[in-house]
Amino acid sequence: MEVEELKNSGNLEAYVCGVLPADEARAIASMVAQHQELQDEVEHIENTYFKLAAGIAPSFDEVALYDSLREYIKEQKKDNESFEWKQYLGWAAALILFIGSSYLFYQNNQINEQLVNTEQANSFLNEELEQLDQLNADYQEALAFIKKPATVKVSLAGQGDYKEAYAVAFHNDAENKTYVDISGLPEPPEDMTYQLWSLTLNPLAPSSLGIMAYESDNLLEFDNQFNPQAFGITLEKAGGSTAPTLERLYTLGVIE
Repeated sequence: MEVEELKNSGNLEAYVCGVLPADEARAIASMVAQHQELQDEVEHIENTYFKLAAGIAPSFDEVALYDSLREYIKEQKKDNESFEWKQYLGWAAALILFIGSSYLFYQNNQINEQLVNTEQANSFLNEELEQLDQLNADYQEALAFIKKPATVKVSLAGQGDYKEAYAVAFHNDAENKTYVDISGLPEPPEDMTYQLWSLTLNPLAPSSLGIMAYESDNLLEFDNQFNPQAFGITLEKAGGSTAPTLERLYTLGVIE
């Protein structure tokens, strides 16, 4: 399989999530190791799922929770020598966002929010593991949207004076829904906001999907019933505009 074919096949997303058969995962891992382009794509997919997960999972201290997770896996490994530790760690960072509430710790206000000791953390872990199934179900629902055959990925490249800017959209005509990742856009001035446009071509007809809260690290979700052929993002005055300001067109991408 060629690099571009692999990028467009959807198998990279499945590889990142660890749901491919072992032989396919090994083959893709070999290709990723040989191609910087694939390494960059894998990193972007992981970041995308982090953002998607952030809208589902509760907030927590990622570093402390990761240490807790690693200790838990070590204990599991003692009981099961066939446990694939390296494969699990490959996606552990993203899974933390989904199973965070299953590895609970609490803060002690009187001792400056310090973590409880390991024994207490394990006790909370055992009590909260039942929440894991629901969190995983939420994760599967979110991932399913991106993986659906009707969902298309659209890369929005920087335009004009904003060549360094970029964004990524995921659109599904059947569900009239669009998700957008704007992490590649610079922070806007205080009195300005980014606005997403659904575009039809020949003749060009822009339809506003709404303004975008830049401070959000999540994928932004929009209802989209305009049968788009392309997407554009402009910088507008606070509150948005009824028509795109083309002089401040930051990114543009056509659905192929």
